[in-house]
Amino acid sequence: MKSRIVYAPSIVFVLVMSIMLTWGSGLVLAGQDDVAIDKVRLDFNAAFNQGNAKAMDQLIDPNAIWLPPGEPSIAGKDKILARYTNIFAGVRSKFELKPGEIQVCGGWAFVSGDYTRVDTPKAGGTFKQVSGHYLFVLKKQPDGTWKITRDIWNETVKP
Repeated sequence: MKSRIVYAPSIVFVLVMSIMLTWGSGLVLAGQDDVAIDKVRLDFNAAFNQGNAKAMDQLIDPNAIWLPPGEPSIAGKDKILARYTNIFAGVRSKFELKPGEIQVCGGWAFVSGDYTRVDTPKAGGTFKQVSGHYLFVLKKQPDGTWKITRDIWNETVKP
């Protein structure tokens, strides 16, 4: 009977340490995902500000769908990149997706926040200032990277 009592604390210790190590490593991985996901947001900002649709290629899932306000949806990375190429040909933008909440659920992630954008026509003319809210849905790729698979945004109307 005494031998069972001696082993019980050892077994409890091993179980508690195993749980802590398992949960702890999950937290580290979740933190790494948050950093990688936020890097997609930062890289998107940089590509938009540079007017570089090719740089966006690395950020967008092949089966992505964009849902712009007041326009039809845009399905497929090629069509999305063509849209940006067309936009960037006519304007220079100062753009920022502000940091927002990141939620990870398995191989999917959701990022929401506010954005601001100022578009200045390259041919001259009046600039346009826009702000609103965005929601990115990201999908973890087989290589472990995260890519935007849905982009939904609105524009806040100023009175």
